[in-house]
Amino acid sequence: MHANLEVEGTKLMFSDTFPGMPYHPGSAITLALVSSDAEKLRSYFEGLSDGGEVLMPLQETFWSKLYGQVRDQFGIEWQISHEEQA
Repeated sequence: MHANLEVEGTKLMFSDTFPGMPYHPGSAITLALVSSDAEKLRSYFEGLSDGGEVLMPLQETFWSKLYGQVRDQFGIEWQISHEEQA
């Protein structure tokens, strides 16, 4: 299931653990920051990576010009995703 909030013009999305994926404390949900501001996303990724673990470096994917995954210092997993403005 997913939820979606907008914070300062940036989408903050929540999703629970996918079926078949192992549960680890702190991974019951994944937070996704979605924005059209690539520099802001890079800053978020850098901040969340400090003391955490990069799971997927920021890179271009077939669905996003800039996407990455990080587990912050508290064990929370984040997705950072660029979205073109409509």
